[in-house]
Amino acid sequence: MKKHVIEAKQYLLNNYAQFNQPVNLNYSTKDATFKLLHKYYNIADRNLLKEGEILYETIYLSNDPAQKGWFTAATDSYLPPTPLGDPAPAQGIGRVLISKNKKFQAGEFFSGMVGWVSHNIVNPKSISAVIVDISKVSKLSDYLSVFGGTTLTAYLAAFKYSGIHPEDEGKIWLISGAAGGLGSALAQIVSKLFKPKLVLAIAGGSEKARYVESLGPNIKCVDYKSKSYNRDFRNALNGELIDVFVDQVGGSILNRAILHMRPFGRIVQSGAISGYNEVSDKDESFYNYPVVITKRLSIKGFVVLDHATEFSKIIRHLNELTRRGTLDISKFEETVAQATDDQFYKVPDLWNGIFEGVNKGKYITQVSNNNSRSRAVKL
Repeated sequence: MKKHVIEAKQYLLNNYAQFNQPVNLNYSTKDATFKLLHKYYNIADRNLLKEGEILYETIYLSNDPAQKGWFTAATDSYLPPTPLGDPAPAQGIGRVLISKNKKFQAGEFFSGMVGWVSHNIVNPKSISAVIVDISKVSKLSDYLSVFGGTTLTAYLAAFKYSGIHPEDEGKIWLISGAAGGLGSALAQIVSKLFKPKLVLAIAGGSEKARYVESLGPNIKCVDYKSKSYNRDFRNALNGELIDVFVDQVGGSILNRAILHMRPFGRIVQSGAISGYNEVSDKDESFYNYPVVITKRLSIKGFVVLDHATEFSKIIRHLNELTRRGTLDISKFEETVAQATDDQFYKVPDLWNGIFEGVNKGKYITQVSNNNSRSRAVKL
């Protein structure tokens, strides 16, 4: 291929997914959820871009359960449906290769809704692109982990939605999905900033449980995959009741945990991953409403994008906390899967691994290297 031609690989949304069923990754069928498209950009063509547009390459993709909803036709969600034929939506980090936009210079990195693409031409506003300063982080992927959406969600769950102030010492917290990007960030924030009596965490597997317990003081993690899970859960509480439960899972985890809530306790619902891929038996639907009434519990759902105007302020606070060592930046672990060059075809399968618990910490797919061979061009 000629040096001035870039081959772009793009997964387009081919058919809408059903929220409670797995995506169809059988590309030989007409109802496959995604379709891989190859496009070619001639960077020697000075008319390649319209005024205001950029050509970018994707460096990292954020793998999030919330994308399952973005792949559906739901019209009552917090984001409008992605039009069929558009790139499958995903947050990530990109690098500007060519720009006809005064606010984005060739060579700069940005975060935004880059989508499942290796390269694309867009107006940056259409993907909510924001320039990131690589000199302010130890590695570029920190903008998806330490300062990314999962940590912002964790911060808001603790400081805004829990109903507990850092001065309110001695509370009992429960965190599900504790070994993932959101859960692990939250476990560290709560244990180090809120002085809890106990942070009871739930994760899948003994290795993940040990990792979660290493995140800070007063954390006890139980393995929901263990046959003794229910007993281990009760023993960890040791007769105590839960003041606040930050839940990402729903289903049986929520149904059983709610029995151990303190009267007037609070449940912060930031996800319900147990129902994202399949409808199972009654156990995977929330049915314990009588307990909500008798214990006078509050259940509050939220979406991190509701607080977009607060992100810069929260990131400054997180930066201050990590710089002082109050939060240990080395504990914001990442699982980085590889889909560079001819491995790009793996992107949907790698994302699907989040429902199988393949990650510890923030789950990221690398699409290109920071020192990519793609050349930034000034026009």
